[in-house]
Amino acid sequence: MRWLPVPRKAEVSSERLPFAGCHAIKTPPHWEPAVRPLRALGEAYGGWTAFVEHDTSLPHEAYHLTVGNGRIMIRAESPRAAFYACHTLLQAWDGKALPIMQVDDSPSLAWRGVVEGFYGKPWKHSARLKMLEFLGAHKMNLYLYAPKDDPFHRERWREPYPPEDAQRLRELIQRAHENFIEFVFCISPGLSMVYSDPAEFDRLTAKIDAVRQWGVRSFGLLLDDIPQELQHEADKHTYSSLAHAHAELANRLYHWLKERDAHSWLIVCPTFYHNLGEPPYVRELGERAEKGISIMWTGAKVVSRTITHEDAELFKLAIQRKPFVWDNYPVNDYETSRLLLGPITGRDAETLAHLEALVSNPMNQAEASKIALGTYADLLWNAEAYDPQRSWQASIAHLVGEDALPVMWEFCKQNLWTRHWTEAPPEIERLIEDWQTTGDSEPLRDALTRLATLPRRLRQAVQNPELIEELSPWLLKLEQVSQLALELLDAVEEESLHPRRVLAQLEAIRETNEAVVCDGWIERWIRETVEEFAES
Repeated sequence: MRWLPVPRKAEVSSERLPFAGCHAIKTPPHWEPAVRPLRALGEAYGGWTAFVEHDTSLPHEAYHLTVGNGRIMIRAESPRAAFYACHTLLQAWDGKALPIMQVDDSPSLAWRGVVEGFYGKPWKHSARLKMLEFLGAHKMNLYLYAPKDDPFHRERWREPYPPEDAQRLRELIQRAHENFIEFVFCISPGLSMVYSDPAEFDRLTAKIDAVRQWGVRSFGLLLDDIPQELQHEADKHTYSSLAHAHAELANRLYHWLKERDAHSWLIVCPTFYHNLGEPPYVRELGERAEKGISIMWTGAKVVSRTITHEDAELFKLAIQRKPFVWDNYPVNDYETSRLLLGPITGRDAETLAHLEALVSNPMNQAEASKIALGTYADLLWNAEAYDPQRSWQASIAHLVGEDALPVMWEFCKQNLWTRHWTEAPPEIERLIEDWQTTGDSEPLRDALTRLATLPRRLRQAVQNPELIEELSPWLLKLEQVSQLALELLDAVEEESLHPRRVLAQLEAIRETNEAVVCDGWIERWIRETVEEFAES
């Protein structure tokens, strides 16, 4: 059994009992949505009985799950906690039987999830719907809608969503609610808004109010990636600084929201979002903004390889509240030729204790992002037990199944690098160096042969068409460059190398496919080897 996330405490017996579903599920009033995952199995004749009770003594989102002989007992702090208990139960089920077990569980961090905040082509509507189900099933509870290239989110923020777009948003909001996910609607007016103009504020609240009527109570005011100084003369006469303008706008919006719903939540992404609290803007925003407003942070850098508790404490002191982390991994919009398919590292339990929330900014490839997102779910739920390698394999298995795990893991190991996110070099780098030192080509040939056949093996093993479609450029590139490298090895051994021909083939591959695999080591080796032999 591969838990994802790992429960805080689980006692699982080796004894398994036949289970095909429940014939009865008893819940507190209005808790029926919480047991939907269990109800979805259908009623089983002679099946088990499940009892769900509300236990107010439990911590936030905590639950206690007991599986006995023909009986399931769930005590939960809230409907969301009961929903998580049901998913833990389903992870223990192999389709035929359940183990006798007891689970006591609760999260390390209160708010955990995803911000769809990348540049480039936004996710398809169907991909978003699937993502919300994925997040709920893995005990994530936040989704921030903030795609940079949605024109009505940023450039055309004043305009209402067209009917078709509005209908899709309503569907997303409903799917989020069904999966106990807080849907946060984000808007980015900072490129053009005149902060001091009351009519502009009315336009902002009109846009937000339309979404609020669809059942949203949490909103993000994103002021990132905009000019770092006031742009309009009216604003320059009204405010002493950009931070002054942003704090006043946030405060006005915060009060406007609270007047309509006391449970409203406002999250602000500042213009200076990566630092350790040094910019005067950050300190002024922290001083002026109402304490109930959350303030986002990406760490010391835009893409922070590590986020330490010392870093978080420095930013917390500057903004006078715990930071809400917008974590730029595994996002790849800054280097779209690469995939990031490794586990999250560089964050730990001590760091999480200094945060209000953490959301991952994923790749443009929604399905492929779920590998890293599964490890985030594991870390944020039970940081004390987090093991990146174990979590990585579990996340891959949850995405593609146990049978496809080995080949998918093999492919993931070839896609771990961008200019802002580095790992140790791929294995092929060591084998290239060994060949250059010893002249023994067999180990290198074996590795290249395995890489050349990897795309075919992966396509055969993985039964996820959307994932295969996303990976297609990288699968093709791996196949092409590995095969060309094998041909180069043969030519070198047979002393039949034609440098211009090989370089022309390599250039043709590059021109038709920008994807990078194995951190570009195979292509560099081909080019350097050909040039070296051409000079000799």
